Amino acid sequence: MFMGLRIKILSLVVGVIFFLFVLKFIKENSFRPSYAILWILVSFFLVSIPVFESFYVWVTYSVIGLNDARNIIYIVLIGFLLVYAFYATLKISQMSDQIQELISFTAILEAKIGKRGEDV
Repeated sequence: MFMGLRIKILSLVVGVIFFLFVLKFIKENSFRPSYAILWILVSFFLVSIPVFESFYVWVTYSVIGLNDARNIIYIVLIGFLLVYAFYATLKISQMSDQIQELISFTAILEAKIGKRGEDV
């Protein structure tokens, strides 16, 4: 079963609009480059659905073994979200470590400042 015309038009329109929003935020420096790349890939995927429909249908039937080609859209978008969630978790862990170091550094500085205040 091929993807319907509505899905192809919807994915094309949503992909183009999404791409324009991403470009707008990139120009405003609201996105970090690593996040922008992920969202650009999502928009390119959405735009590519009507263009590469036969390839996606082949992957869905032959490689994955599903009966409905529209499921590939869900699979790929969930994959993108999993990559994003993993990346966000990695960044949160790094920031948590940095915050802990900052707290320790601040406590040491406060202790040193407190000792100097007592000496005066």
